[in-house]
Amino acid sequence: MVLALKNKTNLIYEPYLQIEGGIPLHGEVSLPGAKNSALPAIVAACLSEEEVVLHNVPLELNDVKQLTKLLNQAGATVKVEGDKLICSGRQWSGGTLDGELAGKIRHSLLLLGLSANWRANMFLPLPGGCNIGSRKHDLHVFALQELGFAMEESEMGLHLKESQPKKEVEFEFHYPTFGGTLNVLFAAVRSGSVVTLKNAAKNPEIIDVIQLLQSMGADIEWVEPKTLRVRGVEKLKGTDYTVMSDRIIAATIIAAVGVTKGQATIRNATTKVLEEEVKTWREAGLSIEEVDNGIHVEWRKPLKAVDVTTRAYPGFHTDIQPLHTTLMCKAQGTSTLTETILDGRFAYCEELNKLGATIEVSDGGFQCVNGAQGQIARIVGTGELRGTDVMATDIRGGAAVAVAALGATGTSRITNLYQLERGYGNFTEIFQALGASIVKIN
Repeated sequence: MVLALKNKTNLIYEPYLQIEGGIPLHGEVSLPGAKNSALPAIVAACLSEEEVVLHNVPLELNDVKQLTKLLNQAGATVKVEGDKLICSGRQWSGGTLDGELAGKIRHSLLLLGLSANWRANMFLPLPGGCNIGSRKHDLHVFALQELGFAMEESEMGLHLKESQPKKEVEFEFHYPTFGGTLNVLFAAVRSGSVVTLKNAAKNPEIIDVIQLLQSMGADIEWVEPKTLRVRGVEKLKGTDYTVMSDRIIAATIIAAVGVTKGQATIRNATTKVLEEEVKTWREAGLSIEEVDNGIHVEWRKPLKAVDVTTRAYPGFHTDIQPLHTTLMCKAQGTSTLTETILDGRFAYCEELNKLGATIEVSDGGFQCVNGAQGQIARIVGTGELRGTDVMATDIRGGAAVAVAALGATGTSRITNLYQLERGYGNFTEIFQALGASIVKIN
């Protein structure tokens, strides 16, 4: 990515968003499919020799395009037909994956479970994604080794060797890892083994992928609230499946309504997958109510400061905390945000401070889940933000600064759009539909 280049006339030589802030949002929009469900669903669909048809996949997302390329290069068949994605893993060969592609998306880790499913050798260069701190893959390696697959790790990447899994396995994650849970599912569903996984992640997106796998014939059940049991079947069949709506985009719209003092109805949305976030934001003063096939959100009174600590689901989502920070910039009082999952989450705070926020990030005196030093952000609500030039540091940080710009006085320009568009394929269109003055300039 080429960084923003400016000359004396303040020109920017890369695509950027231009936002005229201060306009209260008003209207109705529908949510697209969820990125964090669609990406693993595409991999899951390639566990079958038969064709699996996926609906409501956000095809415009950069990460979806990159994952599709990666899968096709390794022998799977993933093709777009209209608004559908048709997938099959019949010709999966594994091998050495494209390092440039794999390095761009965190979800490339899920191809380990896919290749284990097909009993194929695979070398995965270390995957990338957002630069939001140390993002380990140790639980992925641990899980596959527990299942009986041969795994080697080096500075260059991860090598899955052709091997046969154990017949019966029971183990536990020390943390309910999202990707690790998915890799267990992908590796175990056709293994002929019985796998019991304790402390599995139970995010709504995990539930969605499990429902897809069950429609393909997988034998998966919750035997306890956070314990999964997988009985490997001989084969998986083709199916049609509709991916769930994106709850993080719903949270983005809710935050934008709060920042701009507006109101909006979000269709294909539910508060049931955002319970902790909705509870927090109601406490801050937003009106958030369930309506027919959607959520209605409205700013009715000045926001008040509310502290947040991120936790594994059903706790406050680490991907949504940047949006809370933006809301707290507009709140009355001082709040703290404690990030317990990823140590590099607060890079976007520097960009918010350029817009007039008052945020101080400091060491928290604890370790994050990834083993790195945890941090706390202290936000002094000023209520006033001013438009300026900022950049998207990562997907969710980019959304946070764009939402802040919608509530700022004057003009803002947001660069490094590649990061934002990895998770928001139609960010501009969503907020234009709600009356925002926002355009993408190429």
